[in-house]
Amino acid sequence: MELAYFEVLQMIQAMIDRLEGVFQYWMSATFAAIVASHLSGEKLTKIYAGMLTALYLIFTISVAVRMAAWNTILERYSGMLLEIRKDPTVPSGMGTVIVGSLWVTLILGAIATLVFIWHSYSTNKKDSVAPTHSSTHLPERDSL
Repeated sequence: MELAYFEVLQMIQAMIDRLEGVFQYWMSATFAAIVASHLSGEKLTKIYAGMLTALYLIFTISVAVRMAAWNTILERYSGMLLEIRKDPTVPSGMGTVIVGSLWVTLILGAIATLVFIWHSYSTNKKDSVAPTHSSTHLPERDSL
């Protein structure tokens, strides 16, 4: 079964919408992981940081697999569109740039998020250790 020109355009739009939707979902989860690790304070132990890292990596890999699948389908429909139009002057590089920018954002964003999680853990760990002896401790004054 062959698709008509406008049907192929609709399929391309549907694939772009899916790519953007899953990317936006990933961005929301990324900011949630950053906020959770930042606001957790002293409760962010090594185990919790490890669990947050594992869950975030699993989710990011899942998103990457979906993006790769939908990108493959998008390329197939774009090829069909070029066959229907039979116009070699149709520019096709913009899709590559857009999809490439999504991949760069996904990879760099995931790395930055993981660094932030572990930075939050190490910072909270240092902040939660109480000093054993402080030379700046002043004795309490009697109240009048």
